[in-house]
Amino acid sequence: MRIPRIRAPKHRWHALLVAVFLIVIGLGAGMMAHEWQQAELLDETGTRVTGVVSRVVLPTGRGERISGEIVYTVAGHRHTVRKVPNGGHPHPRKGDRVCLEAAREHPRLVRLCGDRYPDGDGGFPTLALVTVAATIGLFFVTGHWITERRELLVAPASSADTTS
Repeated sequence: MRIPRIRAPKHRWHALLVAVFLIVIGLGAGMMAHEWQQAELLDETGTRVTGVVSRVVLPTGRGERISGEIVYTVAGHRHTVRKVPNGGHPHPRKGDRVCLEAAREHPRLVRLCGDRYPDGDGGFPTLALVTVAATIGLFFVTGHWITERRELLVAPASSADTTS
C-alpha cells in the first residue's frame, strides 16, 4: 500500500515575500515618522549651542564613518552625543568646535547646524526610498499571486469545455 505524499503549496514564497515587504514598510514608515517628529520638535524649540569634540570614534564595521563624541552644555547641564561633524574637516579632530541645535525640553535631542533631521540628512531619504521600494515590491508580488490564482481557477474550466 502506497502512502500518498502531502505536497506543500507550490508558491509559498509569495506569502514569505509579502510578510518581509510588510515588515520593511512598517519599520521604514515608523522610523520616518519618528525622525519627522524629532525634526519638527527641533524646528520649534531648537537652540543653538557650541559643542567640542572630546573623542574621535573610529568605525567598527562596514559602512560606518569616523565620528566624534561631542560634549555640549544646555541649561547648565553637560551632555555628550556621538555625531559625524560636517564642518570643513573630512574627519573630526579632538578639540574641534561644532555647532549643534538642541531641543529645549529634550536637551539630548540634537542635530548638527544646517541639518534637517537629527540622524543626518542622508538617513531620511534612504528610509523613504526603501519604504517606497518595499511598497512597489509588495504590489508586484501581490499582483503576481492574484494573476497565478486566476489562471489556476480559469484553466480547469477551459479544459473541460474543450473535451465535450
